[in-house]
Amino acid sequence: MIGKELKFLLKHSSIYGIGTVVNQAVGFLLLPLYTRYLTLADYGVLSLINITIDIIGLIVTIGIVNAMSRFYFDFDEERKQNLVVSTVYWIFFIMTLVFLPLLYFLSVPLSKIIFQSAGYQKHFLVAFLGLFFGACVDIGVSYLRIKAESVKYVKISVTRTLMLIGFNIYFVAVLKSGVIGIFYSTLITTLVYSLILSVPILIKVKIRFSFTLAKQMIHYSFPLIFSNMFRIMVNQSDKYFINFFFSTAETGIYSVAQKIGQSIHSLITSPFLQTFVPRRFEIMKRPDAKETYAQILNYYLLVIGTVGLGLSVFSFEIVKIMTTPEYYQTAQYVSLVVLSMIIFGLKYHFEIGIMIHKKTKYVAYINGVSAVANIVLNFFLIQEYRLWGALLAANISILITTSLNYIISQKLYHINFRLTYVHKLMALISFIYLVSLLLNFSNLWLSFAAKGGLFLIYFAALWLLGLVDKTLLKTAYGKIQALMSKSG
Repeated sequence: MIGKELKFLLKHSSIYGIGTVVNQAVGFLLLPLYTRYLTLADYGVLSLINITIDIIGLIVTIGIVNAMSRFYFDFDEERKQNLVVSTVYWIFFIMTLVFLPLLYFLSVPLSKIIFQSAGYQKHFLVAFLGLFFGACVDIGVSYLRIKAESVKYVKISVTRTLMLIGFNIYFVAVLKSGVIGIFYSTLITTLVYSLILSVPILIKVKIRFSFTLAKQMIHYSFPLIFSNMFRIMVNQSDKYFINFFFSTAETGIYSVAQKIGQSIHSLITSPFLQTFVPRRFEIMKRPDAKETYAQILNYYLLVIGTVGLGLSVFSFEIVKIMTTPEYYQTAQYVSLVVLSMIIFGLKYHFEIGIMIHKKTKYVAYINGVSAVANIVLNFFLIQEYRLWGALLAANISILITTSLNYIISQKLYHINFRLTYVHKLMALISFIYLVSLLLNFSNLWLSFAAKGGLFLIYFAALWLLGLVDKTLLKTAYGKIQALMSKSG
């Protein structure tokens, strides 16, 4: 049963991963474009507006997408499942009518508060419109994940990303419109895909509304608004402090480091969660549910730990290839961003008990505590240690979040996670990374070769220490051989 579940998660996470990798290309593969047409200060402005939009988005959408996947599986009858989806669209439509006029009047105050200038009002207005159409897209892709239509999801992701990349190149490189061109690109793309996704879904589920369901879903998702807001504060508030104490240029340096380091969340955690988050509510009904959850954590950590190690070890080489000399200094900060993302990813495994029992208020409490700790730490550490202080504050705050989720969830629904495996794997990864710090050479290809050899040692150590399932490797090897023989 566990092997079957892992196969399901691997299959759909891999397919979702294709879509997410393509989506990540907007921010990551366009980094060479941005670093050539945007200054460090421009990149800082882009980052600060995006964070602000993310926070506002949590309020205006009231986190209703999270409720859809939870309540959908409360019903076995398709008609009632469709009613859940239709009701979510109605809630979102009502929230749009309420908040969009209000945000229009907030555009100037926000620009003045964050940038001490009203000159970014238009940026905020375009970003607000993109936010609402983007939320509509989120409902659509969430529905595809619920229905496990991973192939369709990939098609949508790929075409959507190609359109977004095209518009970014046009506005930024051709028209040279700067930061606002990026927001125009997002607005046009989300408008098109909100229609492509929503129209067929609404035709299928019918336009119906349940007041009872709406009330229950809002009650479920409302604490998650504050929870997710606190989460963003933990992950992103440091940029506001850096901008306040120093400059938007330094915010730009930090933002590029985060863009590279947080790519493991987009490449590994995000596609995994797109399958696992709705799936974990199906797993809970099985007799071997707890053992399955524990095994899934081990495989997840092995994958994200290995990819994170690769990103950290080769961070200097990646930055040199992807950016211009003005941005090279960002490489030194990447590894600590990666560490924070690995710790953060564990949260989704440790919070299972809270989610199964629908105790979402605890999520809000936990993230509230972490957010307060993060703000206090940012205030003191950033002034003293600048960007290193921001990274230290982020890691401590995320560790608090993950630890509290583990403690509370274990009391509600005890899972025998193999923490010995976690400690051994993280110790090995830490050792390999520390050794890699001795292998930075001025010659780019020499660095690649030396660090590549170190990675071979890491894989050998995984095998010798028993940190990788040998049966799973043999199965994977057999499938690769079969594919090669067929292609031959």
